[in-house]
Order: sequence, then structure tokens, then C-alpha cells
Amino acid sequence: MAGPGLGGHSAAERLLLLLLLPLAQAEGPLMFVAVVFRHGDRAPLASYPTDPHKEAVSDLWPRGLGQLTGEGVRQQLELGRFLRSRYEHFLSPEFRREEVYVRSTDFDRTLESAQANLAGLFPESAPGRPEAAWRPIPVHTVPVAEDKLLRFPTRSCPRYRELLREATEATEYQTALEGWTDFLIRLENFTGLSLVGEPLRKAWKVLDTLICQEAHGLPRPAWASPDVLRTLAQISALDIGAHVGPPHAAEKAQLSGGILLDAILTNFSRVQRLGLPLKMVMYSAHDSTLLALQGALGLYDSHMPPYAACLGFEFRRRQGDLGDRGGNVSVSLFYRNDSAGRPLPLSLPGCPSPCPLGRFHQLTAPARPPEHGIPCHSLREPARHAAAAVPLLAGTVAVLAALSLGLGVLAWRPGCLRAWGGPV
Repeated sequence: MAGPGLGGHSAAERLLLLLLLPLAQAEGPLMFVAVVFRHGDRAPLASYPTDPHKEAVSDLWPRGLGQLTGEGVRQQLELGRFLRSRYEHFLSPEFRREEVYVRSTDFDRTLESAQANLAGLFPESAPGRPEAAWRPIPVHTVPVAEDKLLRFPTRSCPRYRELLREATEATEYQTALEGWTDFLIRLENFTGLSLVGEPLRKAWKVLDTLICQEAHGLPRPAWASPDVLRTLAQISALDIGAHVGPPHAAEKAQLSGGILLDAILTNFSRVQRLGLPLKMVMYSAHDSTLLALQGALGLYDSHMPPYAACLGFEFRRRQGDLGDRGGNVSVSLFYRNDSAGRPLPLSLPGCPSPCPLGRFHQLTAPARPPEHGIPCHSLREPARHAAAAVPLLAGTVAVLAALSLGLGVLAWRPGCLRAWGGPV
């Protein structure tokens, strides 16, 4: 289901959304914020056999394939400065560990993106500060194999594989794929890759390489016309839809983006219940993380999150029905996919923004994991015991000790520029 602000809107629609933004911001005082953002610009993840630039990889990308570039650092600095301006009166001027918690996947590009973002958000961690005034800010992570929050089960979850197989065997999917057979055969000849009948992520990686190279001033090969890039993008959108869309979109979300969504809601609930001073949680992740989260919210609209795209959740006090599960709290969503413009407000399908928290819980419940745990077992196999929850936020200060006891939700893993076999 399409969501406002994710692309595809007319100028008039965008203007209307921008005019509505101040109304959402004026709803009430902020209580808690969670932001999920994609890392900044990076080098290509891989090359292909006929890549005309493959012999110069070490010169073109001296830090290595898949690594954050200088442009990526700049994008994250700019995003951090945007967050500082948006939350100038909500966050303390300097970093306080009891107020802000930062979590990243265990990849160089996301860890560095988090650091660059924080340098924009908190001036004391910015580059160029006098040595005595510089203060690094901690970014938390776990090993890739142990990440149960920001990576999802494309390979390790039998039930997810069943759902994905059902989607890819559907008539609509197969018809689209058959229509691209000739295209993929031609692409095999151009790239030297085996593509027909192979996982489509090989085609996605070709697209990723071409886009990254062009973004850094390298000429595309003659065969890589705009039509070729558009077709590769269509293949990517088909696959994303299979991963986050129907059939059984809600069940897929329970095994992917719904886990992070549930974590965000659980964090807010427990911070309020325990009276903790935590104000913001930041997640530095990948396009696949954002896509899965958009899918869980019913807001995926076939557009790829660009570098440094940011999806924000703002919890505010409101005047509402105190008998509602959410009490006098509302949730507003925003999406920032263009540093040149203002962030666009999003509305959860079925609930205009700002959405009362109780209604938000109700509408997203089918996409969030059930209380008994992640339903990952195959329907063709006996159910196994639910995996144990893992700590979501593990602060080291005493005031966060209570937080680390309870903020635990299970999570899994996603993919590439749209290769769901590995994050990008």
C-alpha cells in the first residue's frame, strides 16, 4: 500500500503534505523519538566479470568495496544536523547517555554512518573540535550472526522461506519474470554472469554497481542504457514486493520489519512505565531494514530508500480518550528521503496522523510478532520452542539498567540494493 512521502506524488500533493507537517508537530510535547536510517553513500558491493572498471577497484575505492565514502559521511553529517534542528528543544545540547541510545548493525558503513550522524547531532563529537573538547559518542552493536534486531530471516527461517516461495511461485510473479527472460539472456552476454534461473540478486548487484559507479563520475558501459537500468529497477521492485507484500504480508512482517516496529513500541512503553530518562533511540541500518519496516507499516510503495533516508517515530502527549490503550499519547511518522526538502509526514493506513497510540497498536498488531515468540517454524514441520528474547538496549549506566532488563524483542535479517541475501 502506498504511503505519502515515499515517492510518486504530484507537486500539489507534496505541497499539501508539507503544509500538514506543522499541524502534526503542534500536536503536543514530545515524549520519545525513534529514528531508523540507512547508511550514507558507499562503494559498490561487488563487480561483475566484464566490468570495465574492475581492474581499477583498489584505486577507485581505496577503502574497499561496500565501504562508506566521503559523500556518505557528508550525508550523515547533514542528517545529524537536521535531527539537531528538529529536536533542539527536546534533547540536551550535549550528549547524555541516559537520553540517547544508538544501535547499528555490525558493518563498517553503518557504524561509521552512526558516528558521522552523531557528529552532526552533537557538536562535541564533530570533526575539527579542539582535542580537549572532542568527545566520542558510543555506538552499540552485536556480531552479525547474533543480530536479532536489525537483520531479518531470509535464510534461517523455514516459515519465511515458505511464504517467499509462495509469492515467487504466484502467477503474477512468474508472468513478470518470464517477460524478462530475453532481457536477462542479453544481460548475461553483457556482464558475463549467469542470470536466467539464478537468484535475481545477481541482477540487482549489477544495478547497484552501475548506480554507484555513475554516482562517482564513472561512465556506464554502452549497453547500460536508461532502459536497462529501469528494467533492473523493475526486477528489484518485483522482488521487494515478494518479500514485504502479499500474499500473507502481515505474517511476513511478523518475521521481519514487524520485529523492529514492536521493539520501538515496547521501548516507549517501558520507558514510560519505568520513568526512565531515555528520549531517543537511533538505529543505523540498511535499505532492507527500512523496506521491511515500511512493509510492516503498510507504507511500502515500490520506491527504494536512498542513502541516509530516515524514518522517524514521534510519540507526543495529546488530548484524547484516556480510556484508550494509548492514553493521551499519539504517534506521528515522518520520512526524510531528500536532504533538500522538508521531511514528509506519513499516515498509518486507517489512522490519519497523528494517530492515537492505542489505535496505532491495534492497527499494527497483525504485523508484529505474537507474544509467544517469533513464529518461524514451518507449517510442514512440528513447532519448535520460541526463541528467547534478546536485550534490545543494553546501556552501561545505572539509570538504564532497568531498561536493559526488559527491552528485548527478537529480530532477524534482510538484504541489498535489493538483494535480500545480504544488507546494503
